Amino acid sequence: MLWDVSGPAFLLDYLAGVAGALTIALSVRSLIGWRTRGGPLSSVELAYLTDRSGLACQVGVAALRRAGVVHLGELATLSVDGPPPSGSAPLVRALHAALRRPQTWAAVLADPGVGRALRRLVGRLVRDGWLLTRAQRRRMMWGTVPLFAVAVVGVTRLVDSAVEGREAGGPASVVGLLLCCLATVLGAWWLCEVPETGSAARRLLRRQRRAYAQLAPQQRPAWSERGTDELLTAMAVFGPRPLLAVDPAFAELVGVDPEHTRPREYAKTAR
Repeated sequence: MLWDVSGPAFLLDYLAGVAGALTIALSVRSLIGWRTRGGPLSSVELAYLTDRSGLACQVGVAALRRAGVVHLGELATLSVDGPPPSGSAPLVRALHAALRRPQTWAAVLADPGVGRALRRLVGRLVRDGWLLTRAQRRRMMWGTVPLFAVAVVGVTRLVDSAVEGREAGGPASVVGLLLCCLATVLGAWWLCEVPETGSAARRLLRRQRRAYAQLAPQQRPAWSERGTDELLTAMAVFGPRPLLAVDPAFAELVGVDPEHTRPREYAKTAR
């Protein structure tokens, strides 16, 4: 017996070690960013948590469009006519300011005022705990170290057996240990890809998707009978497809791709 442990016994111990290390990694992942502060999030902030700046800007300009402020112009340009709605989010006001003269959507996204508004938005989300800081993301990555350590122990046993010509167990035990080591390394590597959002933000998005399940694009809601708030919330939570259903020409002008309308994070959790 290698290391005075039989192959089947070591494999069971290895699986127990993997279970413990995986529990540590998942616990660290769920505990970091679980506390937040501040008031309820606006639809623009929810959109940023769902699919970052692109969706946040689309929700912001959709709010202006639904208020009758944004108009389509020649050569794929947009312009505004009138003030922004009262109580608009800072990003919505920045988009309105950028459109005081006719602009393409690409020029709007490159506008310095819009960029500053997005940076302030991110700063608020980080300050309130919805987005993770670099230090928090590093700590989340360190939570995967026990998984790699367990994999190293398993690989060391296999290498020791091959080098010294000793038995690490029967063929089934050796193959099982090899497969388990491979699965452990792949799982730890996958967990190293940490999200930008904290656990509180991910919980909030899941709750919002359940609460507004009737607005999901798969349900094919009658958008002509829905109000502006429901449209913006659906966009913020499920992606820009509702805007494509209500105002297709405007939606395509602001970068909504009819073939790819599901946000990345939502696509992952929906599978």
